[in-house]
Order: sequence, then structure tokens, then C-alpha cells
Amino acid sequence: MTQSPSTACDGQRYLALKTVMLPRDTNPHGTIFGGVILSYLDLAGAVGAHHAIRSRNWPDQALVTVGMKSIAFHRPVWVGDIVSFTTRVVRVGRTSLTMHVSVDTERDGAAIHLTDGEVTYVSVSGPPQDQRPSPIRGEGT
Repeated sequence: MTQSPSTACDGQRYLALKTVMLPRDTNPHGTIFGGVILSYLDLAGAVGAHHAIRSRNWPDQALVTVGMKSIAFHRPVWVGDIVSFTTRVVRVGRTSLTMHVSVDTERDGAAIHLTDGEVTYVSVSGPPQDQRPSPIRGEGT
């Protein structure tokens, strides 16, 4: 079965963000607070979405987060972990783009999968107080 262009996934992975986890981000258990990871996951997804838009030569546009789903915390994240956030396009709709974000680190020479999930962004236009969804591929598409 083939996918239509509006739902096709390109499968290409993109390293959107890489950061070191710091002591200020810990919870009372000494691991990195899940909300910090969610914040980075959202940021990385947005960076990946903008990369996907530019690589397709679609117009530069404002994106807003409209949802996160299937977030799974597989392993704890420790202070000092260098964490990579890799993205790939899951779905492109008329006004939206859904990104899968995978969160990984390396410990003792081994790659460790920490977290993953999907984040959906909508392209918006208009003044900040009255933004409306707009076509992700540009006007008339």
C-alpha cells in the first residue's frame, strides 16, 4: 500500500538537539525530572520540523505545539548524560506536521535508548492574538 504525499513519511533521521544533563534538572530521586525531558523533546521536535520544512523548500512559518502522544520513558536519565534528540517526520497534514523524537545517550560505550514520543505542530499565521492554522506547504496547497 502506498501513502499519499500528505501522509508519507520520509524516514530520514535528523539530530535536532544534543545537550548535557545538569544537576539543576534533577528530581528528588536524583534522576533527571521527566518534565525537563519533555521540554527538550518538544524543542527538538520543533527544530526537526523546521528542518523538514526547509529541506522540502516549503515557506518558513511559525509552528505551535498542539499535542504530544505515546511518550514513553524507558530508562532513567542521569546527571552528566550527554543526551541526543533525533527526529523523523511521521505525518504531514494540510496544516500540521507530526514528528517522532527519539532520546538516546551513550554509557560505557553502549548506546542507551531513554525516551521517545510523537509531537504534532500546526503552522499558524496572523497576529499573535488571532493566529489561525495555515497550510504547511504554503498558500494554495
